[in-house]
Amino acid sequence: MIIKSIGKIAENLYVLGHPAVPVFLADGDRPVIFDAGFTSLGEIYVKDIKKYLGGRTPYYCFLTHVHFDHCGAVSILKKYFPDMKIAASKQAKEIIKRPNAVSLIRDLNIAGKNVLKSYGLNIDSSDLFQAFEIDMTLDHGDRVEYSNNMSVQVISTPGHTWDCLSYYIPEQKILISSEAGGQIDLTGYMVSDCLADYGQYLSSLKKLHRLDVEILCPGHIAVFTGKDAKKYLQDSLEECERFRKRVEKCIVDETGDLEKVKTRIKAIEYDNNPGPKQPEPAYLINLEARILAVKKQMTNI
Repeated sequence: MIIKSIGKIAENLYVLGHPAVPVFLADGDRPVIFDAGFTSLGEIYVKDIKKYLGGRTPYYCFLTHVHFDHCGAVSILKKYFPDMKIAASKQAKEIIKRPNAVSLIRDLNIAGKNVLKSYGLNIDSSDLFQAFEIDMTLDHGDRVEYSNNMSVQVISTPGHTWDCLSYYIPEQKILISSEAGGQIDLTGYMVSDCLADYGQYLSSLKKLHRLDVEILCPGHIAVFTGKDAKKYLQDSLEECERFRKRVEKCIVDETGDLEKVKTRIKAIEYDNNPGPKQPEPAYLINLEARILAVKKQMTNI
């Protein structure tokens, strides 16, 4: 099943906010939310959390990584839930201390308002992204129990970013993969989001592919269950290889001219996508990083 709506997904699992920029809630004795989406959706995430938890407070907010669309509303969530612990990788803890990173996250969250408008959401929010503290650092193999016989396993999945973590709830076979598991757009095109390193990205994909997954929660658009979850991870692996070959051919054809390569890949992935889609400034930053990751892989072979 492919679910493109907010609300209850499975027992004690909910999608909050908007499917395009979701926050996931796993309820239990110590409820957990995963990621913190756009700054401008912060109040909506809070409203949804209160809807399902009532007067209870999320105990943890587990961040997959500190890209603008995954950590944008942390400061707003902390305002309403000050006792909630923000957890992420050691790399994320260092990144969020950098003034240039904070400035970029703030600018991209402002640009993200136009994406929400393309979804028909005119959010009247003047909130700006604010830097935040990470209270708890996580490493690969960590296991955090959030309810009786319910736990979150931490999986290091670098490649999309160096700080990227995925989270697996073995008792329900739930995987929160973010972009580490690949990311479809609204046309169904699978984006191989190897921003940091192609080889590491592929290795992380293979790691996730080996898990027994019944519910897959990527970073955006939809949640996949049953056979669709398994197919998603298989498709992501296959598209990763196709993307590498496509970029390698463009690099050879254009004799390494990065701007021409970007133009050709953008025509395939972005220009023909009617939207709604990622803000163009964010897409172009990411596209260049993905191309350079493949180019680096070519030179390392």
